[in-house]
Amino acid sequence: MSPPPANALEDWEAALLSEPLDDLRAGVRPYGEDSVGICQGDDKDCPDFIGLDAGTLAEGDHILMAELAVPAVGEGWQVRFEVACDVTLLNGKVSDVDHEKTYDVIHTGPNRGYRLSPLWRIQSPHPQGERRCTWALTPVRPDGVDGTPMHGAYTTQMPPTE
Repeated sequence: MSPPPANALEDWEAALLSEPLDDLRAGVRPYGEDSVGICQGDDKDCPDFIGLDAGTLAEGDHILMAELAVPAVGEGWQVRFEVACDVTLLNGKVSDVDHEKTYDVIHTGPNRGYRLSPLWRIQSPHPQGERRCTWALTPVRPDGVDGTPMHGAYTTQMPPTE
């Protein structure tokens, strides 16, 4: 009997490796149901989760946060955070605010995810004017291939005129 090809698994190997392979193939992902999105307040533990698409934010401080499940196998997992805002300034002009940053993430064990909190601080109303923003958090595999982005949007209020 000839040996299996180098990348083929025998049945017993596949059974042993099925759970780690599923985790590896899932890549970086939300740790739980309410673990990626916008929170009211600036507490990094996010007691008041709003969601991915927050609509027009209430007055006060908010944060964009993520708690991520990262595969236990492999090194070099990352997420790329991007935010793009159209800002209507107090004088009526419109400008853009864009930000991008890549974070290295690691497996933290079975009891909690890797936390990025805050990813972005949000003030509503914003002193510069109304902000209409979209954001994305894109997992990046160790081989550089992008995964499916997690994304959302929010709007800050226009500051009161005096």
